[in-house]
Amino acid sequence: MYRTREEVASLLSFPKPENIVFTENATYALNLAIKTTVPHGAHVIVSDMEHNSVMRPLEKLRRTDGVRISVFRTDGNLAENMESVLRDDTSVIVSTLCGNVSGERVPLDVLSEIRGRHPGIRLIVDASQAIGHEEINLRKTPCDILCAPGHKGLFGIQGCGFAVFCDEKVRDSFIEGGSGSDSESPEMPDYLPDRYEAGTLPTPAIVTLGSGIRYLKKIGMKEIRERLSSYSERLYDRLTSIAGIRPLARSDSGVISFTYGDCPSSKIADALDRRGICTRSGLHCAPAAHRKFGTTETGAVRASLSVMNTEREIDGFADALCDIIAGGI
Repeated sequence: MYRTREEVASLLSFPKPENIVFTENATYALNLAIKTTVPHGAHVIVSDMEHNSVMRPLEKLRRTDGVRISVFRTDGNLAENMESVLRDDTSVIVSTLCGNVSGERVPLDVLSEIRGRHPGIRLIVDASQAIGHEEINLRKTPCDILCAPGHKGLFGIQGCGFAVFCDEKVRDSFIEGGSGSDSESPEMPDYLPDRYEAGTLPTPAIVTLGSGIRYLKKIGMKEIRERLSSYSERLYDRLTSIAGIRPLARSDSGVISFTYGDCPSSKIADALDRRGICTRSGLHCAPAAHRKFGTTETGAVRASLSVMNTEREIDGFADALCDIIAGGI
């Protein structure tokens, strides 16, 4: 498992593998990051595209700890939008690097620059949709904690995630139990990763995470980025050529969601599934993002592209969608 820590650290240009904490999934990692970092009564700013794995922990802290939450827009000038909601008492910024609904990217360099302008503010980033799809260099663009799953863009199996603790702040333990060291202590160790890795870790998932990262390195992040950008453009152009289809945003991230009039997204996804095409429909555990796009009633169909896809598959997806619509869905 330490080899996988080193693989994650290398992928992120992060110098301390021991500061990478393995978790059950990205949701657990985000809960860990938020609940051990956000002070009682703090002011927190979040993007308008956050997943429930961010918003629900913050909502609980709002109710129990008096935490106050402000939302910044991700369209237009991101830095100005963030500065407009920052206050003297802002303690934490939490932001995705790529919206899981629209695929719109939130550049880490902008987030990191804002963090640097305001000493004392901590930056937590959700890299769930970005990692493995774009280069993330924590030496050049630092944050305080980065969270991600082992599956999605990293090609591990489901069942693990991780939190990268970039600072040296010792936080309260999150859950307590058996640890990999210092078993005689009545409390969890005060050093990473053992402080937060209570109990048996999901070893098979962690091992496949390491294998996935090695596979990505063989392809090269530059090649991955170019392919995903090209595939995204091709899919967007095909979707916009279909009457009635509305992509929510133009993105080069490999994530594109769309609607078809007032047709429930689940009907379209089911029809695609019958043709052997996997998509995700509904609200994608991100209702705030759907309110932004006005798609709360119908939801949206999300197509997630991979470096392993081909142009032929993208065209086949669009052709199948045309047939489904022509057949009355």
